[in-house]
Parts: sequence; structure tokens; C-alpha cells
Amino acid sequence: MSKEKYIGTKFNIVFVGDFHPTIREKESIKEMIKSGKATAKMGMKDENGGNISIKTKEGLIIKRTGAHPDSLKISDFVLVVQADKDTVWVKGKYEPSSESRLHYFVHQARPEIKCVFHAHDFLVLKSKQRFKEVAFLKPYSYGTMESARAVAQVAKTHEYIVQENHGVIALGKNIKNALDIITKYHEKFKLSA
Repeated sequence: MSKEKYIGTKFNIVFVGDFHPTIREKESIKEMIKSGKATAKMGMKDENGGNISIKTKEGLIIKRTGAHPDSLKISDFVLVVQADKDTVWVKGKYEPSSESRLHYFVHQARPEIKCVFHAHDFLVLKSKQRFKEVAFLKPYSYGTMESARAVAQVAKTHEYIVQENHGVIALGKNIKNALDIITKYHEKFKLSA
């Protein structure tokens, strides 16, 4: 894990309204909350914890900055409706995850992907093992456009990405699929240790 001190978001935020999730979106948020608890049970629990997003017709639903995946509530989620290199437009009460641009640009690069799941899997990060189907990226400062661009580029050809000293990113057709990918590689790296 990076020794970089967390300072919050590194982009401008424009609030464009309230976020009132539909019944279906609330069910998806509950599934994201459950998935965050599942990764914590696998040992992926630290101060920052990672983040998860799902694609919707209006943008993407993502947890707010500073909320830990192991203790989320429905009210901890916001809707990112747009992002560019400097600004994130959001509906909701809170600032979005500091990795919102990374999620936004990965969803743009892979329109068929419905869930982007970023976790801090220390077992994988400490491993020297390499697998050909896994993309390995050098470390980038969290929440930067440099990181978002690099991840979005390799996301075009990979479903699982390891960003050195930072975390893992799984791209799934839904929340369960993304969690299954994280679990699969967690076990694969554990067996190779």
C-alpha cells in the first residue's frame, strides 16, 4: 500500500442536485455494501479501503469520499453524472470518491462493464507472482488523471488490474461478477505465495 497521505479529492466538484436512488438502484447499493463487507472479511480492510461503482443511465453510482467499504450505508452513495480532467459533476450530499475519475473513465472505455470494483488486496500487492492475464501497472498518485488514464487504457483489454503500491481493480458485468473476479485472483495469488 502506498505511503501517500490521503488528502481527499484532487479535482473540482460541482453539485448539480440531490440523489434519490430508485428502488432498483437501492438494491444495487445494498449489493455494493454487501460486497464491501465481503472484501473486508478477506482481509482487504485498511484506513481507506477502496471503492466500488455501478453504471446507470445517468452516470455512475459510487460511494462518497472517506466512507469505508466495510461500514457503508445507502446514504453514503452519490451519483457522478459527468467527469473531465479537472471536474466531477455529482448529485448527492457528499463529495464523491477520490477515485471517481478513474471509475468514470474506465466505464467510458468499457461500456459493456457495469461494475468497477477497487480494493486494497495486500496479499496481491505484496506478491511477486505475475500472471499473464493480469495487467500490472506502476504506482500512480491516487485520484489523479494520470492514474485514471493508465487504468482506463489497460481496462480495454483486462478484467483485473494490479496497480503497484495501491490496489486491485476488477471489471465486472455486474457487482457479483466483479466481486467474483476479486475473490478468484485473491485465491490464485494466495495459492502461489
